[in-house]
Amino acid sequence: MKDVLFLGNGHGEDTIAVKVLRALRAQAGPEALSVEAWPMVGTGAAYRKAGVPVVGALNTLPSEGFATLDWSMMWRDLQAGWIATHWRQVRAARAMAGRYRMMVAVGDIVPIAAAVLARTPFYFVGSAKSSYYDALHGYTGLEKRLLRRHCLMTFPRDAFTVSELERAHVPTLYLGNPMMDELDASGRGLGVADKTTVVAMLPGSRADAGDNLLALLQAAASVEPGAAPLCFAFALHPDADLEAIRRMIAEDPRAAAWRPYADVPQGGSAPIFYRGPAASSALLATDAFADILHRATLAVGMAGTANEQAIGLGLPLITVPGSGSQGEKYVRMKMEYFGPAAIAVARRPEAIAGAVSRLLADPQARARMQAAGRERMGEPGASRAIAGHILHGLVRAGSEDASGAAA
Repeated sequence: MKDVLFLGNGHGEDTIAVKVLRALRAQAGPEALSVEAWPMVGTGAAYRKAGVPVVGALNTLPSEGFATLDWSMMWRDLQAGWIATHWRQVRAARAMAGRYRMMVAVGDIVPIAAAVLARTPFYFVGSAKSSYYDALHGYTGLEKRLLRRHCLMTFPRDAFTVSELERAHVPTLYLGNPMMDELDASGRGLGVADKTTVVAMLPGSRADAGDNLLALLQAAASVEPGAAPLCFAFALHPDADLEAIRRMIAEDPRAAAWRPYADVPQGGSAPIFYRGPAASSALLATDAFADILHRATLAVGMAGTANEQAIGLGLPLITVPGSGSQGEKYVRMKMEYFGPAAIAVARRPEAIAGAVSRLLADPQARARMQAAGRERMGEPGASRAIAGHILHGLVRAGSEDASGAAA
């Protein structure tokens, strides 16, 4: 029997699960526990990169887990095999009964249901639900009932949600938000002058990231110059191909206002620098996410988890629909959570540029947004605390098993 199975139903959920998993390994010892992961949406790139074996029936449907937000995405999923995919996952969950001492579900109803079907004790990291959302997107009655009856402990993502879960008699312990872990600046710097104002640009990590990047570059070219030079710092996924991105920018008319710096070495994994209108610049980097957020004054995002991490670090957020699964309906849903920490604008260059210019000129608005974002996202340290709770549960379960065997 394996020790732990981590289940997550999305790219962001997998990233959170890996943070808790790494903390669990650090506390137990790297070889002390046998751990596997079931990515219930996507292929589990985060787990594979962390060296965690991936099991279970995968879901690679077009909606990337967001079919319930948009009937057009649901229709595409149905055409691509939605029913067969989820039936395979139901059967896979049932077949896991007796294979793991414990499970850790991350996300929402999907991994909760899988753990219940597997008839295995589980912990739940509630990364996708919050009382900040309205009733349609918050915890459902079914989720609360399953958590109350089957879950060892639920770890909500914010303190505001604790009272709702406790009223439903769900075992609840708020230990912080794992999204805010592992976001320390590296100290390397960005190669940007101190007097320069940095705007973080977050195109996301999904299939639409390239198209989002071009849309953000086009918008950045329209931002009115201020008293200080502007640098638009694009935080790209660590696995992004910078050479392919360089070619894409050179060939797309939306990036026509940007030219590569002739006096900065370009190539390999080094950041790409561009000159733009009115002494503005752009920086594209694959390994500087935290550095960019810590240096920036505000963020413009078409992302998921990255948007939330930005507000958690105190960055006022301008959220924009992506061209893929995180479109307008996704942004409307996320604004329920962001509240005054973000403003939503249309996917038009002039709308994005105008919002950037207005926020840069309004320090009082930025301060209000900064406070709201930090309140919603909480402090770092949750991954380590949650891992400690899980490890204690594993030790306790092992002691009970040993006592039962001796009897």
